[in-house]
Amino acid sequence: MIAGDGAVSDFDIDEETRERYAEQGWGESRIGFGERPALIIVDMQRDFVDVAGSATCAPMAQERLAAIQQLLVAARGAGIAVFHTQGLVQPDLSDVGLWKGRAKREGRCQVIGTRGAEIVPELAPLLTEQVVEKTRPSGFFGTDLHLRLQALGIDTLLLAGASMSGCVRATAVDGFSHDYRVSVVRDCVVDRSEQVLEANLFDVDAKYGDAISLDEALAYLETRGAEKRIPTEQAG
Repeated sequence: MIAGDGAVSDFDIDEETRERYAEQGWGESRIGFGERPALIIVDMQRDFVDVAGSATCAPMAQERLAAIQQLLVAARGAGIAVFHTQGLVQPDLSDVGLWKGRAKREGRCQVIGTRGAEIVPELAPLLTEQVVEKTRPSGFFGTDLHLRLQALGIDTLLLAGASMSGCVRATAVDGFSHDYRVSVVRDCVVDRSEQVLEANLFDVDAKYGDAISLDEALAYLETRGAEKRIPTEQAG
């Protein structure tokens, strides 16, 4: 929330901006969690994570990788659905679209079959986890992600990954547009600068979802895991 509960940091968000948002009532309350969550790890691919990646979010990507791993381990332990999105581009660039980044335009980012397009090994999907391949920022655009989530009865999305201002934000907005309860785990998203990261967290937290801490996400996942472990009463 914007109004002082700590969900969004004070980093480089000027007081005039905060007052303007507050005047219009943005971020006055939280959307909160639902009953059936899924974790979506967005585009944690070598091109974004590796120091020498073509569109790297280093050093933040390396610094926050352990936190994303911790979130992933907790999600697996709680038995919730886990999705990984993977941005991909055809080698002939036939589906590259109008991306403005040079690496995309020149066919050096997320190209199918290249090492850079791989999800980093620290977050490698299990066979039971779903990988959503996409060609645009949002994990929903041009994919069947919404159908997959509906099939599982999902009502809450925990988002992590790269980059907050790009594919994470786009997925958050589309998740909101599909009426999911969206929580962006602020310790588990990365970008090319802290200023850009915090500005986007601030705005998403005000309008489309909740920016939550890793501790808050872990506590929520623990409740999901605890419910799973409670034995059901035997009839009769």
